Amino acid sequence: MADQVRVIELFLQLAKVDGTSGNEGGVAEVVRQRLSELSIVTTMDGAGSTFGGQSGNLIGHVPGTLPVPALLLCAHLDTVAPTLGLKPQFPAEDLITSDGSTILGADDRAGIAIIIEILQQLSERNIPHGPLDLVFTVCEEAGMHGAKALDVSNLKATVGLIFDSSAPCGSFVVEAPAAVVFEAVVHGRAAHAAVWPEKGVHAIQIAAQAISRLKQGRWGTTGMLNIGTIRGGTAINVIPDRVEILGEFRSPHPEELQTQKAHVREAFEESAAAAGGSVDLTWTPKYDGFSLDPEEPIVCAVTQGIAAAGFEPKSLRYPGGSDANVLNGRGIACVNLGLGYRNVHSHQEAMPVQCLVDSVSIGLSIIQSLAAKALPVPGGEV
Repeated sequence: MADQVRVIELFLQLAKVDGTSGNEGGVAEVVRQRLSELSIVTTMDGAGSTFGGQSGNLIGHVPGTLPVPALLLCAHLDTVAPTLGLKPQFPAEDLITSDGSTILGADDRAGIAIIIEILQQLSERNIPHGPLDLVFTVCEEAGMHGAKALDVSNLKATVGLIFDSSAPCGSFVVEAPAAVVFEAVVHGRAAHAAVWPEKGVHAIQIAAQAISRLKQGRWGTTGMLNIGTIRGGTAINVIPDRVEILGEFRSPHPEELQTQKAHVREAFEESAAAAGGSVDLTWTPKYDGFSLDPEEPIVCAVTQGIAAAGFEPKSLRYPGGSDANVLNGRGIACVNLGLGYRNVHSHQEAMPVQCLVDSVSIGLSIIQSLAAKALPVPGGEV
């Protein structure tokens, strides 16, 4: 159902624009111009000011012709580095890559191109649909800052589609975990390691004992716990009196997050107390988790739409985060759709052309699934 030449051309145009997190102004302008050609007026919010970025979220609205709830279509404007000087290649007839010196940026330039082609198709073919909110977020890759700063009260939609997953076409994410960063600062007592070792309290040893007690790795399907960095000590002949440990735990279930927090606290506090030291623990929520019921209206519509487009619907539980985490936590029930790009965030990243085309078909089919039981409204939006 997509215009293959057009969606490829747009994807290539977007891919060539350098737009890493915080520097999305150029790609935002390309998107604004393309939407303007479809008579879609956009505004830019002040999200960039919340993290020092040059651009805010780009927001638009398409009036509906059917009395159905509004639907959010969302992708993010930024990429990870490096993309400067990106040169798209076609090593195989149906595959787009970079020349190997940069990433490709299919995450998430593919999502942007797919949404715009969906809008083109709705307009050109006069496909009946409900109202559509459009949000192109900034700084997703560096912590979903655009989605966190978005004023959702300005949106009509309470359900949405996020175009931002590397899962195969036909797959969609219905569960992803919340993430909490923790810092443990272990305090011991310094002493000369050769002359008075018995006078010292070894902070590194306390940290090692605490870490050895932690259940690191997977917790269920999408949960995890990990120690990421350790920093401490001043010299090899000094008992270290301070160690800083950074870690993270994730779970889609609030009760399990509390269990993980208690597990970390117990391991560090008991290990410190046993050795005569102490520990300061701080907790910083990173993003929310979500778990959508199979009977949720948006999940049902996505399942029906994917099947109607000729694909096998497959719901996924995914251990990573996206704008879907933030927006679900802010009251918009969102499903993250698989777009089929490969090896994201690497110089081997690749975008199958057929996945661009198939994702447009799936998106249109979901919109039509949502509109299937509605009656036309003369004169436009409900």
